[in-house]
Amino acid sequence: MATESIYPRTPVGTIEIKTLPARTALVASASGDAFEDRGAAFRELFAYIQEEEIAMSIPVAASPTINEMVFYVGTNSASRTLSSTNEVTVQTLSPLTVASIGLRGSYTRKNYEDGLAKLNAWLASQKEWQTNAAPYVVYWNSPFTLWFVRKSEIHIPVTQTTNALPVFYTFPVETSEGTTTNLAPYKGKAVLVINVASKCGFTPQYEGLQKLYETYAKQGLVLLGFPSNDFMGQEPGTNAEIQQFCTLTYGVTFPIFGKVSVKGEKQHPLFVWLTDKTLHPELGGPVSWNFNKFLIDRNGKLIARFGSRTKPDDPELIKAIEKAVKE
Repeated sequence: MATESIYPRTPVGTIEIKTLPARTALVASASGDAFEDRGAAFRELFAYIQEEEIAMSIPVAASPTINEMVFYVGTNSASRTLSSTNEVTVQTLSPLTVASIGLRGSYTRKNYEDGLAKLNAWLASQKEWQTNAAPYVVYWNSPFTLWFVRKSEIHIPVTQTTNALPVFYTFPVETSEGTTTNLAPYKGKAVLVINVASKCGFTPQYEGLQKLYETYAKQGLVLLGFPSNDFMGQEPGTNAEIQQFCTLTYGVTFPIFGKVSVKGEKQHPLFVWLTDKTLHPELGGPVSWNFNKFLIDRNGKLIARFGSRTKPDDPELIKAIEKAVKE
């Protein structure tokens, strides 16, 4: 039973840039195929872990080309001096920035290669990041876990180029699963940001927003929902409850993030930026109620804003979206 997560997991289907903390790594290798014979390397690691009485942690990392596996020592043993053996090498790793994609399914070469192709395609469009080391695979579940619920990741180490991200993409946001990420995966898309709530008179707008997403997603539009309980307590649920409500009640498939404050002392930095009248003289100002809508162009610039009463099929909103996806 794992007792510690060394870093947050990338949600299934998500691509993100994240920085892994400094770690103490235990590295073991064995003969055989990198995927078919992975257990041989793990057995060497497990024997060392038992001998040294190190608590189990997640995830483990592995090479896709040689039969090598890496275990990260948790905080319970971080201050200990661990020695390498003939089977296991102890390494001290510095913080590492990676492009990561979250996967679900069996730990096979095909699943890895399919995920790697998606991650490489995404990286090719991100001019501010460049690859600086070989990719590797990360496993979050035991091999005894049913194959269709196993979760894994692929990491490609990256460094930032001089092409810095526009500020919109840099704000830290929390997914509905509790993972901290940013908005970099949406660079190059037109983005409609909405502060949402489940018990508001405007909540039925979810239906129209989903139709809007389905209509324009292939043209480059993404909708991002940020639940907020700032107005009359109309979003009281947990992140999981909100996600379930959106999915089951309105069939929402666009991203719904963790709850945030959109006003007041705890106002989220993203909404501080969106409402800043100095930065956006014509579009700034407080969020008036649930279901305000902020339109961001493909370059991360706020270009339009609409109030709660503007329905998703409003002609002015549609006109602004169509202009944004064409530019």
